[in-house]
Amino acid sequence: MTDYAKLADIAELKMIADRTAVERHRELRAASCTFFEGVKARLADEMNKANTELRKKKVPTIDRLHLANFDEEVFLTYGTDSLCRVGLGIMSGGCRITAVISGPPNGYEISRREYLCVQEASCSEVLHLVGAELTTVVACPDEIAVNIISGILVGKFN
Repeated sequence: MTDYAKLADIAELKMIADRTAVERHRELRAASCTFFEGVKARLADEMNKANTELRKKKVPTIDRLHLANFDEEVFLTYGTDSLCRVGLGIMSGGCRITAVISGPPNGYEISRREYLCVQEASCSEVLHLVGAELTTVVACPDEIAVNIISGILVGKFN
């Protein structure tokens, strides 16, 4: 026989935990969005700088796509070949800004770079080294934007 009273208690605890997680997620989103807004602004500035030079060379430029319902993400294209999707993800203790370059011949992911941001509005780029060691380097919105735009032009993140 199934003990529905016991299952009801478990369901109630799960609902309380879910509500707590939603509240925590809202707190994190409010704090981290200001940093991501700074990154988006710097991306636009760097894109304009790069496009000035690209036009001089008469090569394709970097364009920004605005997609409905994707306010937390920036889509940048280079010519008709590659797409870079820069998004914000919320996690406990901070946020994660992820830049993913997709491209030819099949539109699959070519390269990825992640920036882990802590609540104090400073951001750290996690570099994966040989073995299980990780090294963190502090990066500001300007550095992140330069890294993303240059990665799009090269076709991969170093």
